[in-house]
Amino acid sequence: MHHPGKSLTKRLAWRLSVLQTLTLVATIAALTWSLINARASYIDDAVSKTILRSLVVEGGTLRLDDDRDMAMLLTKSPGLWFVAADEQGRHLQYGHIPAAYASFVAALPSLEASEIHSSEPPYVMTMRLAVDERDGDRVHVMVGGVPLSGPAVLVARIAFYLGWRIGLPLVLLTLIAVPWIIHRAMAGVGRVARQAGEIDIADRGARLEDGAVPRELQPLVRAFNTALARLAEGYDARDRFLTDAAHELRAPIAILEARLEALPPGDSRTRLLTDLARLANIAEQLLDLQRLGRQPDTLSVLDLVALAREVSSDVAPLVLDAGYELAMDAPDHPVKIVGDRLSLSRALTNLIQNAIVHAGGKGLIHVEVHDDGVLQVSDQGPGIPREERARVFTPFYRLQPSSVGTGLGLHLVQEIVARHGGDIRVTDAPGGGARFRIRLPSA
Repeated sequence: MHHPGKSLTKRLAWRLSVLQTLTLVATIAALTWSLINARASYIDDAVSKTILRSLVVEGGTLRLDDDRDMAMLLTKSPGLWFVAADEQGRHLQYGHIPAAYASFVAALPSLEASEIHSSEPPYVMTMRLAVDERDGDRVHVMVGGVPLSGPAVLVARIAFYLGWRIGLPLVLLTLIAVPWIIHRAMAGVGRVARQAGEIDIADRGARLEDGAVPRELQPLVRAFNTALARLAEGYDARDRFLTDAAHELRAPIAILEARLEALPPGDSRTRLLTDLARLANIAEQLLDLQRLGRQPDTLSVLDLVALAREVSSDVAPLVLDAGYELAMDAPDHPVKIVGDRLSLSRALTNLIQNAIVHAGGKGLIHVEVHDDGVLQVSDQGPGIPREERARVFTPFYRLQPSSVGTGLGLHLVQEIVARHGGDIRVTDAPGGGARFRIRLPSA
């Protein structure tokens, strides 16, 4: 079962985002540590913002609007003082201003945002100056005398300032840019994956393109190519062994056949000759498989009708001796296909021999050729169960272990058809039995 793995793009993007967030937190902590003084006091930024929001111009003067937040601030901070001035000369003063700041009042419209932190209780010298833009004018407010916040206020202000101005855009950029960058960098991986999916074991020299993937993945591709090379060597060694074994079997089989022929006729001699023929057939089919894998493609235009008639004539004595009838139906005109005459003749012969072995020793073996390049061989035997039809093409697989078949004939047929770019299927024949249907490319 295929289990999809975790996305490298998502994992990397989220890990970079977490790393950037941690880096930002560390930066905020370091910046706060460098700026903060444990003895210093701070006026909350919300105080100056509340005052600025409540200021209105009416009758050419500044005044405090009936603002709920401002009313709460005045109630909670009886010692509050502030001075507000705009650059049009309007001025508003509230509370008792410390003498040290009295000289700032006249120059207030020319002062920018700033803070003064007193270091000793009761922190009466702590002051904050804020500026607000409104309707083309700038309003300046100097405030003090309110309950003070400790160092935590500075931490919150720095975190807020850096968080949404730097941290948030950086994380969003990472979540968008990193997947795109990884997708571009990993484009070659998809091409190599397609190459791997198209590898045919018959193509022993097939290799993946290691230069198409990033350097970090090249060792994996090279290891895969090395595994392919070892696999090809193993298949070559297996092919050589099977070929040599089949060749070596030929001599003792021929000698044994000559000695059996010299025996007096009888049931034992007949059974031994039958078993020997089966052994010889296995050796020949092994050689056919090896030759099929090694011989170059010698495809040419040929007449499927003529080929089927030739093979049917050759095997007719075997069919009749086994107790069957043989029939062939084909068009009166040639059916041109592209193929190799010898291997296709072997395939059709194997199908007819398979029917002889498995059809029960009676009935009709029917060979058909159709105009669209379809070749069919049907029998009237017990047929092949639907669940077994895909397995009958497996080497050395037999429906009945006691069968005299070799288990290689149908596998050889499938290999021959595949090399011709065709396909083979097993269906039920009309009236019972098995039907093998081969479709070959037309010329």
